[in-house]
Amino acid sequence: MGELKVTLDEKLLKLFKERAYRIFGYKKGSLKFAVELAIKDFIERIDLLQKEDLSVKDIRGLLKDLKVTSVELQHRALEVMVVNMRKYRERIS
Repeated sequence: MGELKVTLDEKLLKLFKERAYRIFGYKKGSLKFAVELAIKDFIERIDLLQKEDLSVKDIRGLLKDLKVTSVELQHRALEVMVVNMRKYRERIS
């Protein structure tokens, strides 16, 4: 079993502990379980983002936490595409 020692912002740590104890209770192993769950979720999301052949279901899962409308998301995607195209043109010229 590995060990990970991290220093977190106090507010973030407080919020994490509050949620972990609320969901898993004030018992031994609650924080460990919550941290493991958070790390597993992070790994799954990163792996999903790096997949080249995303399905609609995968994309919906990635976007479920966003607080923007689909139109705003389309505008942001267009902005990203324009920036990437400009960078590409600069590289080839």
